[in-house]
Amino acid sequence: MRPIEVIHLNRLDTIDVACELVQQATTGAQVWVVVPWRMPMARQMFNLKRLARAAESVGAELRLVSRHTETRLLARSVGIMAHVAVPVALRKYAEQRRTGAVGLKSRVVPASERLGRRWQRRPRIGFGTVLLSLLVIALVLAILGAGLVALVPGAKIVLAPVAVPVSSELAVTAINLNSAVDYGKATIPARVVQVIVSGTGGTPTTGSLDAPDERASGQVVFVNRTTSPVMVPKGTIVRTGSGTNVRFYTVIDAEVPGSLYAYRRVGVIAMDPGPAGNVQPLTINVVEGDLAARVEVLNDTATTGGTIKRVPMVAAADFDVARNETLAKLQNEALGQLAGELDINEYIPPETVSAEVMERYFDQSLGQQTETLTVQMKVVVRGLAVDGKGLESLVSQSLTAHAPEGMALIEDSLSYERSQHRSEGTGSVSFRVQAEGMFAPVIDEREVKESVRGKLLPEAQALLAENLQLRAEPAIEVTPAWWEYVPWLAARIDVVLSAQDVG
Repeated sequence: MRPIEVIHLNRLDTIDVACELVQQATTGAQVWVVVPWRMPMARQMFNLKRLARAAESVGAELRLVSRHTETRLLARSVGIMAHVAVPVALRKYAEQRRTGAVGLKSRVVPASERLGRRWQRRPRIGFGTVLLSLLVIALVLAILGAGLVALVPGAKIVLAPVAVPVSSELAVTAINLNSAVDYGKATIPARVVQVIVSGTGGTPTTGSLDAPDERASGQVVFVNRTTSPVMVPKGTIVRTGSGTNVRFYTVIDAEVPGSLYAYRRVGVIAMDPGPAGNVQPLTINVVEGDLAARVEVLNDTATTGGTIKRVPMVAAADFDVARNETLAKLQNEALGQLAGELDINEYIPPETVSAEVMERYFDQSLGQQTETLTVQMKVVVRGLAVDGKGLESLVSQSLTAHAPEGMALIEDSLSYERSQHRSEGTGSVSFRVQAEGMFAPVIDEREVKESVRGKLLPEAQALLAENLQLRAEPAIEVTPAWWEYVPWLAARIDVVLSAQDVG
């Protein structure tokens, strides 16, 4: 008999640990590996194959125990015998540790119990088992085949009865919180839906103003008031001496020769941009700072080049434009969201949509120099959701009231047009509806099904054409297409009345 050993894996064990544990087992032993329920490692075929190879390397007979069905199926697919539980005799070893062993070896626990033949031998499939399985499979297939013959075939019978057109016009009112259609008052249910949207918008500014552009430039002459050379450093400030002072700075380091009234010409640039820097000759005559005691300054030519430009700014009208455009954009965005709030067959008349501004903030102020005026807004948008199914039911009832007695509406012939909606106060809207449809003599669908079920298709078509007042030959579509009979089950037969000619 093979020696028996039990290994209990922990949920966090890796495949490397599991393989090493199996390889620690006694050569030729029957190894029972107990896998926890929630162990991702054991749910991958690649890992189970590695486990099987580890057992082969020591000649061990591997048995995997797991309560997880998918793990057992994967194990069997790679040749590992899998069980739901360990034998009763081995359960006490499932979570023991081997005394006196070190490391992983301590988790490979030898068992002293002897197991019966059922656990010692490899499971084999006998001829009797195979034959019994084949008989069961054949019986199941026969039952399924009988069920398919009885249930799967379906038929659609399309009838085009002799019909007359009927039209009518009625005034309809949709009222918020109405719970049902009132056919006498021609009112239908509606409800208020709303969404809150926020966003940013903007518009180009339309105002403009003059602003300084280029700086004026020219030349000045520095005159020595001493007999020693005077250094005029770059950036020395000079200005006009009368009226509004205009200041300039020198553009280079310059040395005035060392003799009385010696001079040096130096370039200057206005400190501020704009035409104010364009000054007349002989007006720049002041040197700022300590250098004024040693040199005099004078411009013998005018300074030029100071210009202005037109710059955009926020005008009063821009606020209205930005607000209205952003409101329209958010309202359009809200319509898409409102559509998501609707139930099947509901619709929102555009005339009932309204928007209310909850928050508004402009990022620029009046007169500010900017190309774009930006506004941030939060808006609540409301609309009246009208019950389209209730409207269709009301229209159908109105047409039926105008139809000849004993005739019914052909559903696919109903059509109607709504006029423009008009608000009737908070939560209600009225409009007119022009409707038309085709009416045909009443056909009992149950009698039609009973008269043709189980019959060959040509026979069923002839029977329907002979007993019903039809504009065209009836059409019968059977599924599957190769089936030649109308289904026996009436539930598998659909009868459709059509206002169109049947092809």
